[in-house]
Amino acid sequence: MMPGSNQTALLARPSVAIAELTGGERAVALYASDMPDRFRVSAVTDSQVAAWIVQGTERVGLEELRRRAEFSYGHRLLEMSNLVPVDVQARHEQRFPKARRLFRAQQTAAGTLWRNPMTPETLVRNTAAEVDGECPCRGTRSIPLWQDEDASVSRACPVHGRATARQHRAGVAL
Repeated sequence: MMPGSNQTALLARPSVAIAELTGGERAVALYASDMPDRFRVSAVTDSQVAAWIVQGTERVGLEELRRRAEFSYGHRLLEMSNLVPVDVQARHEQRFPKARRLFRAQQTAAGTLWRNPMTPETLVRNTAAEVDGECPCRGTRSIPLWQDEDASVSRACPVHGRATARQHRAGVAL
């Protein structure tokens, strides 16, 4: 590595504190960085991963990084429930066209959490999720499953219903 290279500069004076980035934000930063699509985890140092996170954060910008991380997590929550609308899926694929790279970035970001834990303020933000488009709950926090003249059944929205459940458990009035 040459002394004047960008990589050296990133290692010498990071412009972002990694502890102030959520796991999702770290993954988005890694996705946006020069991290190779394939590498052996054992062959990469912690400082190299940190440099990629800083590089990706600088490349995307902190505000956009947070926005993308919230959309990515919202997509993941909907995906686990088989509720991803077609337009939301299309925007997710446009934002992250390389699914394997995103998975690798998420794995690598998760590996940084024990070596570089989040600050308490960042932990609060860590579960933030948003839908890039119209959510299946349409803002109601619940998704109807079926309805007849005598009864209706719905389920909590995996994105917006979670916030309601957390607020309820914490005793926050809605």
